[in-house]
Amino acid sequence: MRMRLKWFGWLWFVVLLVGVVGCQSGTGQPASGTAKPAAGDLSAYAGSASCADCHKQAYDEWRTSNHANAQRDLSPAIDDEVFTPKRTIHHGSQISFAEKDGDKYILTTAGPNGQPQPFTPSAALGVFPLWQYIIPGPNGRFQLTELAWDPARKEWFNVYGEEDRQAGEWGHWTGRGMNWNSMCAPCHTTAFQKNYDALADRYTSRYVEQGVGCESCHGPMRKHVEFQKSHPEGGYFGDPTIRKLSADNYMAVCGACHSRHGDMTGKFQPGEQFLDHFDPVLPDLSNIFHPDGQVLDEDFEYNVFMLSYMHDSGVRCNNCHSPHTSKIRRPASELCLECHQASMGGRIPIDQAAHGFHPLDKAGSQCTDCHYPRTVYMQRHWRHDHGMTIPDPQLTKEFGIPNACNRCHQDQTVDWAIEWTEKWYGPRMDRPTRQRARVLARLKRNDAAAVPEALELLKTEHNGAWRAVYLKMLAPLVVESPDADLRQTVRQAMLDRLGDSSPLVQAAAIDALDPLGDAVADNLKPALQAPYRLVRAKAAWALRRQIDLQSPAGQELSALLTYNLDQPTGAFRWANFLTETGRPDQALAWYAKAVAWDGGSAPFRHSYAVALSQLHRLDEALEQLAAAARVAPNDALYPYSMGLILAEMNRLPEARDALKKAV
Repeated sequence: MRMRLKWFGWLWFVVLLVGVVGCQSGTGQPASGTAKPAAGDLSAYAGSASCADCHKQAYDEWRTSNHANAQRDLSPAIDDEVFTPKRTIHHGSQISFAEKDGDKYILTTAGPNGQPQPFTPSAALGVFPLWQYIIPGPNGRFQLTELAWDPARKEWFNVYGEEDRQAGEWGHWTGRGMNWNSMCAPCHTTAFQKNYDALADRYTSRYVEQGVGCESCHGPMRKHVEFQKSHPEGGYFGDPTIRKLSADNYMAVCGACHSRHGDMTGKFQPGEQFLDHFDPVLPDLSNIFHPDGQVLDEDFEYNVFMLSYMHDSGVRCNNCHSPHTSKIRRPASELCLECHQASMGGRIPIDQAAHGFHPLDKAGSQCTDCHYPRTVYMQRHWRHDHGMTIPDPQLTKEFGIPNACNRCHQDQTVDWAIEWTEKWYGPRMDRPTRQRARVLARLKRNDAAAVPEALELLKTEHNGAWRAVYLKMLAPLVVESPDADLRQTVRQAMLDRLGDSSPLVQAAAIDALDPLGDAVADNLKPALQAPYRLVRAKAAWALRRQIDLQSPAGQELSALLTYNLDQPTGAFRWANFLTETGRPDQALAWYAKAVAWDGGSAPFRHSYAVALSQLHRLDEALEQLAAAARVAPNDALYPYSMGLILAEMNRLPEARDALKKAV
């Protein structure tokens, strides 16, 4: 009785990017100990300093911004007060120390073996409201400390609060979850190249300069600089190196760092399509977002913005934010009223005082107070929710979805908030977005009665991102629903959406259909020629058992899989690919890496056990399943799988006990 691999095709690993916050440096500089000088194709870059003479105003605005200072060299003027006098830091079960020894800064904290040892930072990441320090490690890797400095309160703190992460865990500061090369550098340096050697487990990372420089958003400009120097009278219109970017191109530039996503290439360039490089995370059955689209876990702004009515109506980042200072162009409510005033045709006119029911000089009167609620991440870093949702206490009462009223009025009840919103807004509260949130919340609760309603709402949803959300919520029913008619209905809905106008919807449909394998192969093959890499890559993965890896789509799939091999999710996915294409013997080493890098992931151990069982290494498979059961003691899959293997080994009493536990 051989275990079968159960692989959910809609699981795409997500690389969490630390939010952009700022720095300096010149072209080819050794990146303050975090990488070697720029080389190779980075020679197309000129460095931000080359922009200063001709673009003085923009340069001056940029150089003091959080973007410019996203990563910096250490400086006595800034860092001395962090390390002197010697500071004692209590966090969780640990005690760490920060001090200066001569001209070196020393942070003594738990190392890879769990024992305290001194570390010397080489650079700082971030500027406000916090920064962390970068610690050099072996094989070209750099790690980010979980201990951070709050420049306003002038104190050390742990960005993970009281989690008390331990050495050996993926999320410990010495683990791969806090690896600078993979998790931080792409958005804190300009033109970063990870350059990971999977066989040697070594990085030779490169970048042009620290911080988010001019060329992070405008692309490589050496040819432009050279042309301008050789044609001092040529002017803008005679310069063939100038590339005009559309509003959506600039959105992609922002989204490259201000989104939660999987990185498919590591090669995004300004002017290219967002979905040719990134797989954005959207609301699904996980707990990353609330059912109405509000953020729960960190999304870095862009994801929920795609869900907003404003984005769907053509509003883009630079309508509100200065691209050089990164700050908003005007006070927030003034920005909103640029469009939401009676003189602007087609927009909903807003009288701020009458609409908000709060005195204009008091808290609660600004548009952002209600429609951009704040959530604090990393203990000190608050972020605005860019979904521009409408506060709805009724959804709080029914499903626990937060509302801006009670976020502020924490001394009042939800019923109090419902009373006032109904009094002020009446039937306007019963809007389509409330209906959508209710249906999605019910889907998250496995309410089968919500499925027909979701399929109907899917037909009328204008926003492609929300259509994709419906598919993500419905996806498990393609194979898991006990109702055969319902399974077929949902499957057909997914097949119908392969022709949707939105690539996000096409991608979500392919993910949902993936478990059906060869039964839908002919339906998916046209997607290998789709305009967007995201759709092509999803189709290539769904067709992985038969795709020619030398074909264009096959090569894209190979590049995607190998780019992320430095993370446990990447090693795991590569191992699954090898297993499902008949090479479980080759997969074992990659499963072992995934487990070693993230021993707290029970699914990794389960799939490892599957591969071991296929090679008749049943004792080792049992070891992995036992470890998975310790990690996730309430998941019936692991004792059930143990029961199957024990039965195959003719250890029937033990098999019976394991299966009883699963039941």
